[in-house]
Amino acid sequence: MRTQRSQPTPRPPGALLETGAGRHVRALRTDGEMDADRLAAAVRTVAAAPPFAGFAPDLRLHDADELGPGDPAASCVALLLAERDRPAGHDGGPPIRFHWVPLAEHRHVLGLVAPRDALDARSLYTALGAVLQAYFGRFRAAAYRDPGELAGFDPVGTPAAYEARRRWWSKEFPRYGIPVRSPRTTHRRTGTERLRIDARRWAALTGGSGPLGGNGSLAVVALLAWCLRAQGRPGGSGFCCEFDLRDSYELGQVLGPFTDRLAFRVDLDGLTGPAFPEVVQRTQTGFLDAVVHYLPYPRLLDHGLRTGALRTPHTAARWDVAVHFCRNPPRSARTRNERAPADGISIELFREAELLGPAAREGTAPADGVVLDVHIGELDDDMVLVLDYVQPDLTETSVAQLLDMLEQLIDQVSADPAAPLPDICQQ
Repeated sequence: MRTQRSQPTPRPPGALLETGAGRHVRALRTDGEMDADRLAAAVRTVAAAPPFAGFAPDLRLHDADELGPGDPAASCVALLLAERDRPAGHDGGPPIRFHWVPLAEHRHVLGLVAPRDALDARSLYTALGAVLQAYFGRFRAAAYRDPGELAGFDPVGTPAAYEARRRWWSKEFPRYGIPVRSPRTTHRRTGTERLRIDARRWAALTGGSGPLGGNGSLAVVALLAWCLRAQGRPGGSGFCCEFDLRDSYELGQVLGPFTDRLAFRVDLDGLTGPAFPEVVQRTQTGFLDAVVHYLPYPRLLDHGLRTGALRTPHTAARWDVAVHFCRNPPRSARTRNERAPADGISIELFREAELLGPAAREGTAPADGVVLDVHIGELDDDMVLVLDYVQPDLTETSVAQLLDMLEQLIDQVSADPAAPLPDICQQ
């Protein structure tokens, strides 16, 4: 079921799609009687532990009056987004801060606002979980790796390895089917659309028995790749998505910016009437090729600029669709839900899908060429795709058509993954 479309939102010149700058927020909801002083002590316990001490977080207790009239949960979302978008240090506090917001007598929200270049999305979940573990007396600092141990971490290693990967990328750049479009105006605006995917259809796309085995990012990329091809994009469309170094390099449970951007190509040339698993296989092949030849994103951009394959300021124009997803967050309605029977407290994620996306304010980093920015977030048992798109590169009409195609494609794949895709994408 698609949510109601929002109108394109004018933004100040230079305030474009997320490029990693700014801050972000995630939150958990607790149901049951909790003590604010005990929670504050839990934050202090976590903040003093070596794995967390370098981030120096603190806690702000909000009053129920701050929410105002109306739906408390919606007001809490607005409050957390306002805290996210407020200039860092505006009140003399640290840039990383927990927020404790009362919704009702025994219902609260614990939020965490942090700079993206200090804590990635997975780190936000880790820190929120650590505070609640400390509250219930289950926190063990030894379970978390000290970020200082990874100060010299280099995911590529030797100069020879870097050179080999740069050579591979020199051959790969020209294979992207989307040319660098230049010039692009800097006076653009963005629109936002949302697509809600119910739990049954999401499980069919990404469940353990499904074609992607739980990888939501690549499931969405596969859907987008086929739909965008139907809209006339070249068969070698480029994408970028989040790449979690913790898993690929076995770094363990560590806080920090250990999620990078990974650019890759989905080559759909020659496919006629494929089933969804074939598109998935092409998507996985492109992704894994980029993983094997991984260069840290700044070094990838530097190499592209040096060789002339990329151009400033729109360095990401060859992979101008970005998909964001914290790869391994547990689901609140299933494994995310923690219970402490002795305390009578239940915990679940709070409105993740409504806390996603970039801030609409001046001072955002310049555009890098991304024209479609897709975040994936949970809302109750369902998942929501939040699509921020740049005009005039994408129009309201083209995005509406894309959403219609996505809905039809999701319905068909959920019902019959072996059905040929052109039946729904080339009408």
